Amino acid sequence: MNTLADAQTNFIDTINQGPAALNPHLFTGTQDRILLSLKAHANTISHARLVALEDSFPLACAVLGEASFNALSRQYCETAAARASDTNAIGAGFADYLVGHTSVNIVDLVRIEWAWLESYHSADATPMVLADLATLDEPSLLALGIMPHPAARIVTLSSPDFDLISELKNMQDAVSVLITRPDAEIRLMALNAVTTQIFVCAQKSVQLCNLLEIATEQSDETDPLAPIMALIGAGALNIRG
Repeated sequence: MNTLADAQTNFIDTINQGPAALNPHLFTGTQDRILLSLKAHANTISHARLVALEDSFPLACAVLGEASFNALSRQYCETAAARASDTNAIGAGFADYLVGHTSVNIVDLVRIEWAWLESYHSADATPMVLADLATLDEPSLLALGIMPHPAARIVTLSSPDFDLISELKNMQDAVSVLITRPDAEIRLMALNAVTTQIFVCAQKSVQLCNLLEIATEQSDETDPLAPIMALIGAGALNIRG
């Protein structure tokens, strides 16, 4: 006798792989009626996946055009990664699939939109603010533990010519985009190489002195606190408890 888990697994395999995978003892009724029902269900799942991708990447869809975006989405939905995902997570691998299928700017846009969604759904936390530093003496300030805010995400840009998001146009020396949600609203911020490196370092849960060391090591950085202050102002950092 098939267990419920066996039946569910075979049902999913049949939806993904076609009628040949169907266990004939799983359903009652004639074969043609069973296959007709499964086809209708598969079409429903396919449509849900396409809608989920459109909802996850509205900017990419607008830039590419609905027809081109839909064609790429249908191709992606046939991959093993997409078939293994539920509709909530199906967009996680979309950017990787698009590499080689479209421009690097579109790939970056998709990565930013997915990071936007991750940030939106991340845990709430009170971000670090400049006032948190005001009462600390120098030794305490340098030893202060720093970690990223749980909603902070960073996307490294594939090209310095990224210009597909209006808030980020005319970016100078930008190598990445920071996505934060310190309050209720998502924020986007272009980062230069130094600020990017500092945020990456902060992801390892370090002390403030480590971040200052990175900034001062950069020959063109005259104000080592500036990139750190920018990250604090963006709500990208937290004090490590």
